[in-house]
Amino acid sequence: MKKRIREIHYIVTQYWLEYYADGACTLCGNSGIIDTRGTKTLVGWDVGRVNYCICPNGQIMRKAGFDLNA
Repeated sequence: MKKRIREIHYIVTQYWLEYYADGACTLCGNSGIIDTRGTKTLVGWDVGRVNYCICPNGQIMRKAGFDLNA
């Protein structure tokens, strides 16, 4: 199981490096967390929430069990 998790993290990290890394994470600003609370669809549905980013900081926070509600 651990090998599979590492492979997934490798793939995600490579994707992040290819599209979202530019000296810093362009998704979360290196905080490891993406907060989209307050985001609504065009028809007004609330769709935002707090998520871990796909960057290495977000992956480490997820693995460590960091509380997103803190």
